[in-house]
Amino acid sequence: MAELSAEVRRDELSGDTRMAKVADLWVKELLREEALGDRSPNTVRLYRGQLRNWVLPHLRELQAREVTVSTCDRLVKKVHDATSYDNAKSVRAVLTGLCSYAVRHGAMTVNPARSIGRLARGEQKEVAALDLTQLSDLLARLETLAERKQTDSKGRRLGVRAHVWLDLPDIVRTMLATGVRLGELLALAGDDVDPAQRLVHVDHHIVRVKGVGLVRVAKRKGKRAGLTLQVPEWSVPMLRRRKLASGGGPLFPSANGEWLDPSNVIHRIQEAFAAVGYGWVSSHVFRKTVATVLDEADLPLSAIADQLGNTQDVADKHYRRRRVANKASADALEGMFTQEAGA
Repeated sequence: MAELSAEVRRDELSGDTRMAKVADLWVKELLREEALGDRSPNTVRLYRGQLRNWVLPHLRELQAREVTVSTCDRLVKKVHDATSYDNAKSVRAVLTGLCSYAVRHGAMTVNPARSIGRLARGEQKEVAALDLTQLSDLLARLETLAERKQTDSKGRRLGVRAHVWLDLPDIVRTMLATGVRLGELLALAGDDVDPAQRLVHVDHHIVRVKGVGLVRVAKRKGKRAGLTLQVPEWSVPMLRRRKLASGGGPLFPSANGEWLDPSNVIHRIQEAFAAVGYGWVSSHVFRKTVATVLDEADLPLSAIADQLGNTQDVADKHYRRRRVANKASADALEGMFTQEAGA
């Protein structure tokens, strides 16, 4: 007990240290990395949530030396069975980071989370994308809904409080013109748009930092380098109009002229799309729609990846619909029995 008490006071770790203490010190390190700009606030918030909801309820009272591969493996499988593959993958990442911290500070000799068994994703879903008819129909319905949302049930005008509904069609058009993520789109300022050259510079994203509020963070999601994208001609008048209205500030401002909260916009998107009969559509569907349009135009995978700002492997796995891959080969095979048929 005296040794454990000394560890707590000195922030020193050993194999006898409880995992609750290890987690507390690891979170402090994450917050320091966030303050230095080496860790995304969104990542820190996600990791703390997974610690609170899943990891600590199972490991809190264990000593570091008692955490084994089977302990970690059982926890990740439990999360997988109870929730989803993506959530289990996130918990595994938290366990790996937590145990890695313990190894670096002498509480463990090896990282047991690195030997967790493979997670089965299950059958991969078909990429959900909108066709051109659906796009036109959706935008028309959003325009009608936006006008209807400008008044309350008694017919009174809601003013700036309802302005977000008017912005939704332009948000959709901008996502279709660029293929960027919603958090990156909402971080666009008027100065990021060059209508004359048909260019949009994407090099920030919006995150919510606990105790601070919304923050416009440099670089794209995941600290990826910025993109300079040329946009189609049909989007230029809309982008020019928004640039002039922005005064150099947010291209899609909130009611008070500040940055829009991506979480709030996602809720409005879900509500609006459900109201107009497209409840299956999320903001990410537009990114997949862009990839599908480019793929159907026979652009190479490298061009699709460049547009999305992803690697070719990610673009192929998550953003392209499966399609017939051997049309030219099938045409060549047609000649195998041509002479026999004509004999």
